Amino acid sequence: MKKLFVLVAVASLSFATSCKQETSKTTETNVTVDSLANDSTAIVTETTTTTISETDAKAKLDEAKAKLEEAKAKGDKAAEATAQKAYDDANKAWEDAKAAVNNAAQDVKEGVNNTVNKVDEKATQAKEDINAAAKDAKEDINKAAKDVKAEAKEAGEKAKEGYNNTLDKLKAK
Repeated sequence: MKKLFVLVAVASLSFATSCKQETSKTTETNVTVDSLANDSTAIVTETTTTTISETDAKAKLDEAKAKLEEAKAKGDKAAEATAQKAYDDANKAWEDAKAAVNNAAQDVKEGVNNTVNKVDEKATQAKEDINAAAKDAKEDINKAAKDVKAEAKEAGEKAKEGYNNTLDKLKAK
């Protein structure tokens, strides 16, 4: 049973490490419609989800670092500022991806531990149920044995009485 849980834990961990982080970007657009009767404002929310894995985030971080070093070497301050921002964003994305993988691994570990605890509880409960059933069965067998013993004793007494009656009838003849 423990081998099964270890297998599940390993499979879950490998699944968790291949998970991807999702980031969302929200853009709001205000649209104003003028009319003689009323003025209204409509807000349009557009959500874009970008999925980045830890390895992709690391690759983008390395690329941004190389561009930053290149901009510093050229001495172009505008390109350096842009490259620095790109590097900072890539570094944050990479840190977030690492944190997400660690959180997923922790969640998997907690899930496996909870499953093991629940299985242990169920096994203990099953053991208690089996012991209770065995005790009940033993009591039923003992009761049945007493009943059989009493019936056998009664049958023996009736047989003895019938035998004595038969002997008395034979003596009377």
